[in-house]
Amino acid sequence: TAAREQFVSQASLQGEVKIPDIRKAASAEDADKAKLWVIRAKINAGEFPPFADGLASFIVTDAFGTDDAQHKGGADHNPHDCPFCKRDINSVMARVEFCGADGKPLPLDARQLFDLQEMQLVQVEGTARKDDDDWLVISARRIHVVR
Repeated sequence: TAAREQFVSQASLQGEVKIPDIRKAASAEDADKAKLWVIRAKINAGEFPPFADGLASFIVTDAFGTDDAQHKGGADHNPHDCPFCKRDINSVMARVEFCGADGKPLPLDARQLFDLQEMQLVQVEGTARKDDDDWLVISARRIHVVR
């Protein structure tokens, strides 16, 4: 589809930043709303379904792991199952939205649009903002599925 071609990148995206760092930057008074960020994340919303039925939107959890001395999280680490990470789980999560010209998520299910599954590793490039519920929202321009 045209939407798939518009958003999918066959090549990996460069300049990944951890979701908690983007959250901090997006929360700042002088946040640059136009800045493009790249995240590396798993499609994972813990005990909740990560996909929004019929929308080009899904929930991701940061896939960087952590360098914290008390806690080493590797590539297969799932923050939702980790007692250390669960304390501040929202800091490592974001909602990704692929929007049309109206600024709303496209009415196309992301699973079909991008051939995605839960727990899949993706890179997403887009702008970042915080919504009224304190979610980090990535308005995506490109997605690369790490296969």
